[in-house]
Amino acid sequence: MIHAHIKILEAAITNWEVLTLAYSSGVGIKSQRDIEPLALYFTQNQWMLVAYCRLRDGYREFKLRNIASIQGSGIHFPPNQFSLSDYFKENSSF
Repeated sequence: MIHAHIKILEAAITNWEVLTLAYSSGVGIKSQRDIEPLALYFTQNQWMLVAYCRLRDGYREFKLRNIASIQGSGIHFPPNQFSLSDYFKENSSF
């Protein structure tokens, strides 16, 4: 399932498409999120998604293994200058 999610996410990142996720947090809280996907990365043996979450009004990271479903919206968000390296510099807890 993760590989199918990656393909959908890569297309949405490339096309600046808003997606709707059915997501479960690490403690099992389920939510539905409209997101603007920005970047994927692999760390500590898991895939992560960085996205702007419209529900929380901010950048969030989502574990792909916790995504139950992804649905395209057909809505596009404005291209931006998001940089994963800048994101890491600004959000590093080290």
